[in-house]
Amino acid sequence: MAALDVLGAVKHYDDGRGLRRVPAAIEFTSATGRTTALWGPSGTGKSTLLNLMAGILVPDEGGIRFREDDGGTFDVSRASERQRVRYRRRHIGFIFQFFNLVPTLTVAENVALPVELNRLGQREVALRRLETLGLADCANRFPETLSGGEQQRVAIARALAHRPAIVLADEPTGNLDADNADAVTELLWQEAQQAGCSLVVATHNRRIADRADEVIALA
Repeated sequence: MAALDVLGAVKHYDDGRGLRRVPAAIEFTSATGRTTALWGPSGTGKSTLLNLMAGILVPDEGGIRFREDDGGTFDVSRASERQRVRYRRRHIGFIFQFFNLVPTLTVAENVALPVELNRLGQREVALRRLETLGLADCANRFPETLSGGEQQRVAIARALAHRPAIVLADEPTGNLDADNADAVTELLWQEAQQAGCSLVVATHNRRIADRADEVIALA
């Protein structure tokens, strides 16, 4: 069973008044099949922690460790940039608040991109997820022609396309109205459960946090 261990990972920032340690040192494990919410107001380090877990940032204290299905371990916090890119590309799905879809690619091309980067040869399997998310008729459209809710559903499909062990979602409903936020949250939970991956969601919305198996409160 794959798992991601957060071992007191902290990033240092100078805010002009002194050194800030973001987030406060915490420890938890995100394991296959479980959902975790990083809950708290803006500025508490939710996005920073997700970026540390993804290997986008390197901690100045503590560490991040990925445990693979076969029992092997990968020390994310001590790996080279190239190793972290490979880890992120293969094992991590990332959902951004502002979608971050490639504007020059169609919906289908956006979703298939992680599969092709990993040379998995499962493009059609990945694209079938568009049907389950109600996006089959959008496959050949470009992101700018979609609504915010539709773009976030495409982002969910892309994050899950290569069957990652861990999906990290950074305020995935923060740019949506209430109705779309509820719909996207429901779809995200359903799709992650069906895929059997671990889901970590950063949110300031307590209703979303309460859906998780575990809530990590940041202050």
